[in-house]
Amino acid sequence: MEKNREAQITIEFVPCFPQSYDMVLVVDLEGVGQDMLAVPIKAECLVPKVRVLPTDFLEYDQCFLRHPKTRRIEIINDDTLKAKYEIVAQDDQSKRIAIYTADQEAGVINPKSSQVVNITLKTEILSNIRIPLYVKVEGYHIPFMVTILATSIGPIVSVNKTELEYNNVEVLKDYIEKLVIKNESKIPAEYTAFTKNKESVWKVI
Repeated sequence: MEKNREAQITIEFVPCFPQSYDMVLVVDLEGVGQDMLAVPIKAECLVPKVRVLPTDFLEYDQCFLRHPKTRRIEIINDDTLKAKYEIVAQDDQSKRIAIYTADQEAGVINPKSSQVVNITLKTEILSNIRIPLYVKVEGYHIPFMVTILATSIGPIVSVNKTELEYNNVEVLKDYIEKLVIKNESKIPAEYTAFTKNKESVWKVI
């Protein structure tokens, strides 16, 4: 560098942990000496105060198999700092049980504000469902965990009769009675109607 000239140096400081920093930047002059200038660096890294509602369980109650059902979580920023959040990607093992998706997978929450995230669940097996949902907030070492609870059920089907009454009938003459099957579900219901014995006077049409 020429004499009687200045050089402007930009220093970028990226804190890794929420703590107070007390460090020194040392400047060496090539051909002159080392540690010619020591510049103190002091900083305090703060993490915004964030909470997630519900704090424990996100309950879906009964869910029809592979039929989407939506519930919501709320990420609340109680601090004067901005907060950055991310819904952690679901692992493959839990996807075999149920799959959840978020309408807003990541974002920034302004101070004293909150963000509602809709979580849509589709179950993959008929069982009681219990899988974790993680919400990562920048600056927190451990993500927030909410447990998704659901009972996965198949179609609900009803019939209009429990017995078919033919009363007195003549031999060698066909008589027909109708049975109405009603699907009271939000998913299709596959059915098969048959007689117990292959050789029978009864026939299902």
